Amino acid sequence: MTQMSTPLPFAARRLLVPALAACVLLALTMAALATAARAAAPRGAEVSIMDDQLLLNASESEIAKEMALFSAMGIDRLRVSAFWNQIAPDALSRKKPGGFDGENSSDPRYAFGPLDRVIAGASKQGIKVMLTISTPGPVWASRDPARDNPVWKPRPAAFGAFTTALVTRYAEFVDHWGISNEPNRAAWLQPQADRRGRPISAHLYRGLVQAAYPRIKEGDPDSVALVGELASTGSDDPRGATAHQRPLRFLRAMACRDRANRAVRRGRCKGFRPVPVDAVGHHPYQLLSAPRHRSENRDDAAINDGARLLRTLDRLTRVGALSTPGRRRLDVFYTEFGYQTNPPDPFAGVSLARQRRYLQVAAYLAWRTPRIRGLNQFRLTDGALNGSGPGRFTEFQSGLLFRNRRVKPAFRIFRHPFVITGDRFWGHVRPGGAHTVRVEYRRRPKAKFRLVAQVLTNELGYFSFRLPGRKPGKYRYRYTEPAGTSGVLTVRK
Repeated sequence: MTQMSTPLPFAARRLLVPALAACVLLALTMAALATAARAAAPRGAEVSIMDDQLLLNASESEIAKEMALFSAMGIDRLRVSAFWNQIAPDALSRKKPGGFDGENSSDPRYAFGPLDRVIAGASKQGIKVMLTISTPGPVWASRDPARDNPVWKPRPAAFGAFTTALVTRYAEFVDHWGISNEPNRAAWLQPQADRRGRPISAHLYRGLVQAAYPRIKEGDPDSVALVGELASTGSDDPRGATAHQRPLRFLRAMACRDRANRAVRRGRCKGFRPVPVDAVGHHPYQLLSAPRHRSENRDDAAINDGARLLRTLDRLTRVGALSTPGRRRLDVFYTEFGYQTNPPDPFAGVSLARQRRYLQVAAYLAWRTPRIRGLNQFRLTDGALNGSGPGRFTEFQSGLLFRNRRVKPAFRIFRHPFVITGDRFWGHVRPGGAHTVRVEYRRRPKAKFRLVAQVLTNELGYFSFRLPGRKPGKYRYRYTEPAGTSGVLTVRK
């Protein structure tokens, strides 16, 4: 992102009376903003949220309240899942229902009601929608229904038909379509690999993409079809039907390229056709590690491995294994991300203070990585608790609110993340748009905050600048329209 302004150093500011300093800083900011606008379009990630468990079980009035809250939080987009086996009829049957046409969105046997309410609620609030066309599927759509396994080798033709029904019904309200969810994990697609560790799920997924993509573009040609939606890591031992596959290895296998990016045309890659894609969805979870941590395995891609992910995508695009509009380089949307907290989860949660800090740093890392166009918060509320021990926390506890709606510290800073790293000051005002931001400083706890910089955000609400000579103490930023104040950051050296 282009720097929005160059604030004056501390020494120079002390020579100016406060009112004159503010005017000078604002004039410099406006000039810098005009120059930046001529040079390049504004960069930055849209803000999205996902909470299927909360929304897909809710009434119309409950959904309306949640959407109003999302709007107040500065959410640009809602991601919601169309779970195939929850919408299609007779999902546990091994035989497809007689006379059922999967492409016909008007078939009364389709159960679209919960999804209708969520998409309508988001649209009424002016929130954009990404719809993920997701497994598990109905058992009758498996290539081997006798297994009674809803994620085992789904038939591409049936998946394509379901895609057509969704696009026909929702194209007016949806502009981003995600093709499946975490196909590199066994909970969503099987088999993952054979007994020798050779990938299978990547090839199954390629078939689903090649079935769904043309259906999306036929029914909604101006939309964005996102491929991938991959989990950030995989199993140490890649062998077997339930061994999760590492994301970059999965992408290469899907594109039929080896580690050296050489074409593979044998086995499941015989007769390979390029994989069509408009953009890539990814879930860069870091779990218990800080966001700045880099993944040790070079085929993993967490929140601070964005450059690694982009390099892999660029290599596959250059050789034509991924077919993109105009053969352009691919943008990436982080369509699921968050940190679970302790409380409530003592097994896989970070402290509430760390969640608050980590989510802000993650937003900065996404902004810093070129071509990351979206960052998702998963979820608003913590999941339900069932049973005992680690199994009690099978649902994610990554909400900004506890299950009882009590506010976590991360919720209070969600509208205005703020990061200081070295002499770099970065922040985001949500909802986006042009805002005047006043960065303030105080040295001692009881002293008044005083102005040290005034900048304008870009059109997406982002600002970034360097402040040479910044001093130890506490910093915050304030803004108007709507009025808000960020959390206070302490700089010790």
